[in-house]
Amino acid sequence: MGEFSFIEWIRKRQKRRKDVVLGIGDDCAVIDVSSDKLTLITTDMLVDGTHFDLKKCTVREAGRKAIACSISDIAAMGCQATVAVISICFPEHTTEKFARELYRGIWDISDKYNIRIVGGDIISGHGPFCINVTLLGRDDGLKPIRRSGARAGDAILVTGMLGGSILGRHLSFEPRLKEGLALNKNFTIHAMIDISDGLTADLNHILEESCVGAIIYEDQIPVSHAAMELSKKTGHTPLYHALSDGEDFELLMTLSKAQAKKVLSSDLLTDVKVSCIGEIVKGRGIQIKSSCGNIHRTKPRGYEHLKS
Repeated sequence: MGEFSFIEWIRKRQKRRKDVVLGIGDDCAVIDVSSDKLTLITTDMLVDGTHFDLKKCTVREAGRKAIACSISDIAAMGCQATVAVISICFPEHTTEKFARELYRGIWDISDKYNIRIVGGDIISGHGPFCINVTLLGRDDGLKPIRRSGARAGDAILVTGMLGGSILGRHLSFEPRLKEGLALNKNFTIHAMIDISDGLTADLNHILEESCVGAIIYEDQIPVSHAAMELSKKTGHTPLYHALSDGEDFELLMTLSKAQAKKVLSSDLLTDVKVSCIGEIVKGRGIQIKSSCGNIHRTKPRGYEHLKS
């Protein structure tokens, strides 16, 4: 059983409601709460040993990451994060110092983005430390950006540098909330997602929801220094890591070529590098174009829970 096939099974069997504007299958659900206001909802569960390792990082870093992941989901919709409820399963005999440090990590980033913690649940058990964040957002008069709007002829843009996040950036990344809002307010973005599973894996989510294909330009992928360092340990190329490593939490978007030029020349995103890495085409699947012009198909690679 795979994570995404199970989600699709649930999705096909879920009854529809008129007030659910957008349900399962995107970065956030979108609920119509009045005639002119939308509420966004997202949730992320993180477990010690899978999403972080408390033998190698601090609990404060784990707390920061837990809420930053959910903020990144709101950013991918181009909307504003507002309040969160947080549920925690502490291992038995957890100290109060450990618990307080966890919340200091949460507040490190929630205060920065004016997000208030308004509730949750705390339990203890025999299993590993586990934390679940449910984050709400508002549209602020903007239309949430979906995964399903990509069109043939669109350019594909990405923020930041990719690959090698396991060397530390998976704990310290900055969610692109400011950038997502700026993009939604000032440009026409057809589709957007945050890169949590890996570049090709998350691009494939857009392609499947939009019923299109893509060509990626190999020599325009922004490969991080961390990907180069990691390649020395793994034997894979830096490009491999940029294409398939998860937890970059950068924004991946499609928009018309005219709008892409405006984004690339704009001074609204001066704090982060933006790269054009390909184009949306008719058909299905992902193709990679090498620097010498050769084109070959590639399978989406990235992290997937429950993958057998």
